[in-house]
Amino acid sequence: MNIQSNTYENVQLQPDVGFDIRFVTMNHNSPFHWHRELEILYILNGHATVNMDGKRYELNPLDAIVMDYAKIHEVIYELPQTMGICIHVSRQLLRRFLVDSELLAIQCVGQWLTPEQHEYYSELCSYLKELTILYVNQKQTYQLKSTALILDILTCLIEHFSEPVTKSASAAKIGNMERLEQICDYVEHHYQEEITLQDAADELGLNKEYFCRFFKQNTGNSFIQYVNQVRINHIYQDLLHTDDSVQEITERHGFFNQKLFYRMFKERYDCTPREARNMAQNNPYI
Repeated sequence: MNIQSNTYENVQLQPDVGFDIRFVTMNHNSPFHWHRELEILYILNGHATVNMDGKRYELNPLDAIVMDYAKIHEVIYELPQTMGICIHVSRQLLRRFLVDSELLAIQCVGQWLTPEQHEYYSELCSYLKELTILYVNQKQTYQLKSTALILDILTCLIEHFSEPVTKSASAAKIGNMERLEQICDYVEHHYQEEITLQDAADELGLNKEYFCRFFKQNTGNSFIQYVNQVRINHIYQDLLHTDDSVQEITERHGFFNQKLFYRMFKERYDCTPREARNMAQNNPYI
């Protein structure tokens, strides 16, 4: 069974390359997570929803969105046949050419552009389209051409979609992410059990009230909502990859309130668990 990590995403990049490109589908849904790499998502067909910074972004074919380094986000791919190309770029790659790259915040969402940015967003999408074709064909010169395109993409983002941040703000952001990494790892190891707010606050050595505010401010969700999202994501993966009954799967992953589960699942995936399983059968995207 191929179950992906749900929290801090440890993306493995080849150090001599500095970026990774892959196709993503309905099999890659995950609750809120973050990583130390810049992420660029380009939707090829279907529809995806990205939750980030307390906002909900809807992506249609040929739409792109950028998740900055250490930015908490969630991506949900519409069933059954949404596909996109996902690119992760290491901070080290950017630092080779721009020493103070961590003092820049990158924000690029097709739905939230200034009038001046539209031209450059189209340029960015043209790079992504070309990169997709390269990735599919994988010719002998793929590595050379894809590296050149990645650098073009980074140049476009830095010149037209970035803003300066202070060293203290950058350090505080990383500190918050490391705290969240600790608690999200804790949830990943204990989500099948009953987890209370006090348990989570104790894990970070914080009082319960401060922990609630900290978690909400940094994820846009309450802690209990997040725990249930982690459970639902594991349940979703088991629905796609096993023949076990829905009740058996939900109880295995710590979700015993069936009414709440069905409501949250429907809100998240716009279908019932049984419908999701049926759509996964004989689906080339799985």
